[in-house]
Amino acid sequence: MKSKIELLAKKYKSLIESELVNFDYVSQQKNITGVYVIYNEHREILYIGNTNKFNIRFGTDLKHETTHTLVRKLIKNGEFKDRYEILDYLKNKCSIKIEVCETKREAEALEGIAIYCLNPILNK
Repeated sequence: MKSKIELLAKKYKSLIESELVNFDYVSQQKNITGVYVIYNEHREILYIGNTNKFNIRFGTDLKHETTHTLVRKLIKNGEFKDRYEILDYLKNKCSIKIEVCETKREAEALEGIAIYCLNPILNK
């Protein structure tokens, strides 16, 4: 058990210390499982999520309010009128950090820890 906790601690540290990348970079990461942290234009943590395919999450899912919680929350908050405005915002104003995980379960555990520790604006 200690080794899993140590692994997650190492992954968490790697995630928060990783370089910021853009939306297009993340959308090109095919069939990779991991955790992502989305920062707004003020470098505040907007949202943390996990996926088993970055290219699907950032290529398709975030383009539809019915398939992604973040899109629904941004529309509900009244900041954006539709998914097209959100997609433009994510592509042009936001930055992202990612951490690759070996399994979906590892990604879910890391996501939970990151949400707990970093308290993102939209993961309430």
